[in-house]
Amino acid sequence: MKALIILEAINNRFSLTDQRLIDFTTVMCSSIDVLAINCNANRIMSLNWINKAFIFACTRPINVLIDSYRLSLIVSGLMLKYDMVLVDNNSNLHHILCYAGATTNRCVVSGIHDVIDYNVFTTLVHGGKMLKHIYFKYPKPWLMSVKLFYPTFVGNKNETDGWLRVVPKIQIINFNTDHCIKLLTYSRKDLGPYGLDLPKLTEADIVIAGGKSFGTSENFRRWLLPLALKLGAAIGATRGAVESRCAPSELQIGGNSQVISPKLYIAFGISGSDHHLAGIRYAKTIIAVNTDKDAQIFDTANYAITSDMYKVITTMTGWLQNNTIRNTNFSVSKFKKIII
Repeated sequence: MKALIILEAINNRFSLTDQRLIDFTTVMCSSIDVLAINCNANRIMSLNWINKAFIFACTRPINVLIDSYRLSLIVSGLMLKYDMVLVDNNSNLHHILCYAGATTNRCVVSGIHDVIDYNVFTTLVHGGKMLKHIYFKYPKPWLMSVKLFYPTFVGNKNETDGWLRVVPKIQIINFNTDHCIKLLTYSRKDLGPYGLDLPKLTEADIVIAGGKSFGTSENFRRWLLPLALKLGAAIGATRGAVESRCAPSELQIGGNSQVISPKLYIAFGISGSDHHLAGIRYAKTIIAVNTDKDAQIFDTANYAITSDMYKVITTMTGWLQNNTIRNTNFSVSKFKKIII
């Protein structure tokens, strides 16, 4: 495994805590690189077990707090090449790692105290009275903020006197202090009635919709929203669902509202009034789920499922839980197996 450790030198000197963080990392990783802030190439030689070091070319000392945004962008650009990225939990670099993690959609696990096994770590909780075992569920790089103690500065020991086993490679990163990032435009994205980034009804490849048989708006949302998120689908509703306040008006399909043309349309508990059928007439494949065998929508649907809609939604959610495929062919093939 390959690790990146972020360190900050104080007065061009590293502390014993910095070396202890490197020693801690050698338990997990065979290759360790360092991103060193406010130090020169010679000072890197005081650190042991380093494969490569990144240092900054800058006209002034870097202030970790003031320059946090630009530092986090540099870290986020480097970190995707590594299996894990580590900082000292007690330093300001913890915030840099958190900003970089937000940029790359990763979270930082704070206060890691020890390594138990591969991807099993411990943290101190309740003021150090208890140990908690944790592990990472999401892909690498893993971001760790390690809890170390007793920092003391390393003396001015000769860097070549027993400290160096492998000469690290030095790579210089330009840190332009005159560069300013200007916000030119800002646009707020419309996240829809549920505050989530779901596709628009008129643009979605997959649309799932419900009728007034869901009963309440809470029930409508609780059953359809998780399925829509897993499918990457838009959510629609009938006029009856809107009038009974099961769904907001912007989700209505048919009548004087939206006409949709998805590749796949799945109707749950929809009988199929004339104005609703007019709104889905351009759908390529229609799957209808309804316990009423005489429902009018079955005359238009490509596939009919005469089963309880809650059972069908539960079954489909189970398929998607263990399968990363998100296309219409997969969904249709799965539905074919339960069509009556």
